[in-house]
Amino acid sequence: MTNLRKANETEDVIKRAIDARCETDLRFFTEYFFPHYAKFPFNVFHHDYFAACKENKRAIREAWASPRGSAKSTIVTLVKPLHDVCYDQEQFTIIISSTDDLATGKLKDIRDEVHTNYALCDMYGLHFETKKPGAEKFILYSDIGKTFFVARGAGSQIRGIRFGPDRPTKVILDDLEHSERVYSQVQRDKLENYFKEDVGKVGNEETNIVLVGTVLHRQALLSNLLINPAYRSKKYKSVIKWPDRMDLWNKWEEIAMNIGNEDREAESDAFYHQNKELMDAGAVIMWPEKESLLYLFKEKLEIGRRSFFKEKQNEPLGADDRVFERIHWYKEVEGGIEIKETGEYLPWAHLKHSCYGALDPSTGQSKPTQRKKPDFASMSIGYSGPKGRLFVHKDWTKRNPPSKQIDAIFSQHEVFDFQKFGVETNLFRDLLLKNIIDERKRLEKARKGIIKIPFYDIVNTENKEKRIHRLEPKVSHGWILFNENLSAEYQNQLQDFPYVEHDDCLDSLEMLWMLVNNAYKASPVSMSAMGGR
Repeated sequence: MTNLRKANETEDVIKRAIDARCETDLRFFTEYFFPHYAKFPFNVFHHDYFAACKENKRAIREAWASPRGSAKSTIVTLVKPLHDVCYDQEQFTIIISSTDDLATGKLKDIRDEVHTNYALCDMYGLHFETKKPGAEKFILYSDIGKTFFVARGAGSQIRGIRFGPDRPTKVILDDLEHSERVYSQVQRDKLENYFKEDVGKVGNEETNIVLVGTVLHRQALLSNLLINPAYRSKKYKSVIKWPDRMDLWNKWEEIAMNIGNEDREAESDAFYHQNKELMDAGAVIMWPEKESLLYLFKEKLEIGRRSFFKEKQNEPLGADDRVFERIHWYKEVEGGIEIKETGEYLPWAHLKHSCYGALDPSTGQSKPTQRKKPDFASMSIGYSGPKGRLFVHKDWTKRNPPSKQIDAIFSQHEVFDFQKFGVETNLFRDLLLKNIIDERKRLEKARKGIIKIPFYDIVNTENKEKRIHRLEPKVSHGWILFNENLSAEYQNQLQDFPYVEHDDCLDSLEMLWMLVNNAYKASPVSMSAMGGR
């Protein structure tokens, strides 16, 4: 019994020591109780956040901008709230995210951890009062207290919310901004008003407010808070300092992007390993144990420069405001086309039976103002070539009424024999489709033959600017190539976006790419069938 008593006493001493250290050391708490998350050494964001938590102050205002994939939510919205419960530091915590589902998902992570992390629950007596705690709210108990958790989507009613006599003591805003709505000035203003009028006034004079996320737009709420003197804030980048020898990385990129070379990945990897010392020199990265420099350059290549600078560097649009930094051109030569950068030749025989078209129509009814001229109607016409590339061969970009736009569809079909043709019908679907049907019937009667065009009725619901931005890696990497004879307006929009007066050409380009790649799930719209609509 003496040995058993000594063993128990030793175990109690160890537990008390762990308990005492974990109370003020969130890093040790994370390492000890969450080894399944702490698989890599902590990055600079983690160290800074751990240090901030040591202060244990009230009425704090913090804004943390950290790259996607840097485990910011794991520490801020999972580990720290559980630490708060274990040491009775918060009585009422609200977690707010861009959507209800995202917020409840973060609450589920806490709930799952309580159900599965036996060491944590045994140490602190964590438990729920029911077997099935709620999805949107629950009370989590420890040996020394309890915390009420609530999940809400951005814009949800939170004014006046209470837990008994308590108002929220902590508000965590994790990924508050929606990846699509952030492109709208109206939505950005709406969210900022919600943050100031609802979130800012939901608690009392000691409520802590912590916002963590990635900067999705230059005028986003998080971006503004980073320069707000009332907030302790910091922004982090995956690549803190770029390598000295960017010329070697440019050469690596040329090898990796050569779509005509099926061994491009192996050859680019070999080039890096042969020159690793020179290519790594001068670089400083945020989390080298998890994301190597080569990994980051490959991700930049995969998701595109714009997405990389937004999601990994917290710099929306990157250092250069133009979205399409690198554009691949081709020229028409005898018997085919030639890609200008590589000299690759493709005969017409490889292209002529795979032509597609897409029209972004205009109503023709808007009047010009001093600030802006009416929108264009723009038709993008392209060939689907070998290896999955799209060759944008011609455009029809004019300020013409709908009747002329419909004429253009059929006149261009005579030249290109479209395999598919997509028409955006968001604004005036019934009118446009009816007129297309009527014109087809008229032409068939005049020509005494059937006109076969597999039409696709396209209704775009996603933000147009975001859809266009998504083309950036395809354009930069040479999956979409452009005829040097495209109209000046088309080329200007491509080269200067987003700082252009109009983006109709790029809207039709995005639809063309999606059409070629079978993104529209519905069957082709039969023109005969549409006559019965």
